[in-house]
Amino acid sequence: MDGGMIEINKIYCEDCLETMARMQDNFIDIVVTSPPYNFGNGRKNGDRRKNNIKRYNEYKDNLSKEEYFDISSNWINEMLRVTKYHIFYNIQEHRRNMGIIDFLRNQFKAYLKETFIWAKTNPPCSIEPTVCGRGFEYIFCFSKDAPESFKFNYCNFSSRDGDYVNTSIIKAVNNNKESGKHSFAFPEFIPEYFIKYFSKKNALIYDPFLGSGTTVKMAVKLNRNWIASEISAEYVYEIAEKRISYEKSKLKLAL
Repeated sequence: MDGGMIEINKIYCEDCLETMARMQDNFIDIVVTSPPYNFGNGRKNGDRRKNNIKRYNEYKDNLSKEEYFDISSNWINEMLRVTKYHIFYNIQEHRRNMGIIDFLRNQFKAYLKETFIWAKTNPPCSIEPTVCGRGFEYIFCFSKDAPESFKFNYCNFSSRDGDYVNTSIIKAVNNNKESGKHSFAFPEFIPEYFIKYFSKKNALIYDPFLGSGTTVKMAVKLNRNWIASEISAEYVYEIAEKRISYEKSKLKLAL
């Protein structure tokens, strides 16, 4: 598998636009990701009550709305170029990115195949003291597979085991969130859900905003190939790579 200058099963510690610039068209099978939400002055992680707040020094998450909308368009346009089938894009709206849901729906309406709702069984406290905590988030499915026809040529809504995906409302079976210092990480069941139902074994999965490594951990668990980008060296080397190595060791023990 040749992506130009891209190595498979590797985390690239860089801006995702740099990684994707080296990829050929239609190189990735599916993308599963959760981008920065533009929450404020640096991407905060940690518990405010314990004064344990980590910020992304490499990415300034306090853009103007116009800047945030522009960079979101750039991200998704590049994902569409490099992705063969589907992009699952998790986004939450709040006061610093207000309008992003309608913007993405309108900007990419030709590619919007489905809107999934992640319904949180135990919603977290609000990230900001002046707003309510959100009990749900959106996960848009952007696809080049004739979205208006609603036919998934690559993978339909059932698995070979007879499990059927018959609703766009996704709820947790459990809330496993083994993510180290990254308090806004994907719970594991979200990437596991999309990788399981919308890709095949040995498919190539990409996460442009890897964070603590959950998407790749689930790709390894489900026997998929993967590529990831993450701008924070701390997340890559202190958290994500350790989690991925541990998952690989568990699979070897199971053989």
